[in-house]
Amino acid sequence: MGDPGHQRPAQPVEQKGDVPWRLIVFAALAVYAILIVLLNRKQVDVSFVFFSAEISLLVLILLCVGIGFAAGYLFEGFRARRKS
Repeated sequence: MGDPGHQRPAQPVEQKGDVPWRLIVFAALAVYAILIVLLNRKQVDVSFVFFSAEISLLVLILLCVGIGFAAGYLFEGFRARRKS
């Protein structure tokens, strides 16, 4: 088909005893994510100081995580400016 002098390198062959760790970890994380969604579907009332809303507990958790990441990012920039 191609140039007979140019061969592709041999791919490592999986042996029958090898465990696909990446696939197992991915499946475990997928099951964990599905459980988080299913167990946190409850609606909760949240006061956002100027208004209130009824949102899913999962959305509230993700909102708090996002606010935490944003605060950490801003605080790190503030700290870096103070050092210099």
